[in-house]
Amino acid sequence: MARKRRHRLMTEADAKILECLQNGTSFLLDAAAGSGKTSSLIRALGHIRGSPRAKLIQNAQRVACITYTNVAKEEIIERTENDVIFEVSTIHDFLWREIKGFQRELKAGLITLNDELKATSRRKQDAVELEEALKTVCEISYSDRGANFLEGRIFHDDLIELAHVIFRTYPMMSKLVAARYPFIFVDEYQDTHPRVVEILMNHVAKAATPPVIGFFGDKMQSIYPDVIGEMPAAYEAGLETIKKEENYRCSEAVIAVLNRMRTDIQQVPAGENVRGAAVYVDMSVAAADVDVTASAVQAIREKFGLDLTGETKFLFLTHRLIARKARYEALWTAYNERGGFARERFQSGEDTIAAFFLDQLEPLMGTWRDGKVGKAISLIGTKNTSLSGSQEKARVSAVLNELAALVDTGATIGEVLRKAKEVIPLPDDLETALNPPPPPEEADSSEARFLVFLAKLVEIPYPEVSNYRAVFEENLPYSTKHGVKGDEFENVIVILDDPGANWNQYSFGKLLSGVDNSESRLKRTQNLFYVCCSRARVNLAVVNLAPTEGAAANIKTLFGEAFVATA
Repeated sequence: MARKRRHRLMTEADAKILECLQNGTSFLLDAAAGSGKTSSLIRALGHIRGSPRAKLIQNAQRVACITYTNVAKEEIIERTENDVIFEVSTIHDFLWREIKGFQRELKAGLITLNDELKATSRRKQDAVELEEALKTVCEISYSDRGANFLEGRIFHDDLIELAHVIFRTYPMMSKLVAARYPFIFVDEYQDTHPRVVEILMNHVAKAATPPVIGFFGDKMQSIYPDVIGEMPAAYEAGLETIKKEENYRCSEAVIAVLNRMRTDIQQVPAGENVRGAAVYVDMSVAAADVDVTASAVQAIREKFGLDLTGETKFLFLTHRLIARKARYEALWTAYNERGGFARERFQSGEDTIAAFFLDQLEPLMGTWRDGKVGKAISLIGTKNTSLSGSQEKARVSAVLNELAALVDTGATIGEVLRKAKEVIPLPDDLETALNPPPPPEEADSSEARFLVFLAKLVEIPYPEVSNYRAVFEENLPYSTKHGVKGDEFENVIVILDDPGANWNQYSFGKLLSGVDNSESRLKRTQNLFYVCCSRARVNLAVVNLAPTEGAAANIKTLFGEAFVATA
């Protein structure tokens, strides 16, 4: 569900931000969950649309607003009425826009990046071969097909690292960016790649005439891997730190729980906050084959007399239970067998193959099924420049009909891809899946294991992909905890399942017991738990499927003894 937009008055934090803008001071806003972080960002942009706007237009300057997702980008564009002075873009789009015109530097930078890759990286190329290949490459391109350095093609992760090489090697880049953007805002700073923050703070901010850089976010809501999380002290020293403590979203009961989770910010109800409820249920003795969601609702009703009518969202740590319930367990298992990194990227939709299904093939099939023929043809047209004339369009229509029929009959991913490639190009990894090379001599090498994964992938029934996307797009009443950042729901039921998670990245049992000796895991778990609980507007229920020895006292402190029960 999209966030509800509420009218919010100027707060003390907002006033401090505007003071920073007027004084030319870079700043860091830590805005706790439900405090209206985006409203503060929009208010800051609104200030620039006032008296500073004319000078920006006169100097052909713009305001850069960097977001974490395309959804956030579109929301900001809408709320600033598509004003031309704002360049709102994702992190990757911002970086590519700034460096893509410097092709000579990009080729040299790609050689440097390749040299710095680990020897085990699948992307790493022979240095001499790469240098010779780039002599015949017209230009370095940023492609959603995946990385191929020999063809001058880079992918998402390469872009950030290549941009870092360019900014650290060529000081003129920072000077140009600073001159073009007197104001640079970073939305959800905690989710920004450390290299991006380094580019801004170590290079752009050191330009002779630096911009005002504003970071908006909340370190307690950092739950993704490979992000900055909390702003390093060395960088924070150069920023005005501002805290926002209002909570416009959550009920009073939920706010009380959130305030017991963190000590740096204590929130106060600031909107039409209802009383609500926040409860904890121990379901560790439930049978393994029990319907978790139905049993949780029943236990909450029986133990607390709480009838969760209206919108209810179930949040799980891992896709394991959801994959089984939503019928894409084979797809999830294929990624799970590859390890934590691959599983994380699959669950977040960042994996190259998953992104192709989520962003290209499934939307194409959806528009075709909905009878939006023109839109479907236009989607293909962006990938197939040869699409013109009635004969070609008739061919494409026939292929799309055949694709829909294949999916309806439960064809495999491989069968669907072979038909799909007749109208849209596939990422390199999927081309490899359809036409696998001979197995490597080293059977246990990363390349060999990847080929095994691809072989399993193409045999999975394609409908599992559609089911996966339905969960990812929140068309079902449950989600992973990672998939709800920024969202809010009337009722939230958080399912804790340490054994079912089958990894050591998180431990809710150790968090609740207060015995985790891994500081990094404790912080990851604490942040994820905070994000989940803070999604609830009215009622919150935490349901634990695993026994938690020694946690009783902490749980009662967190929720209150009257709101803890065993089912």
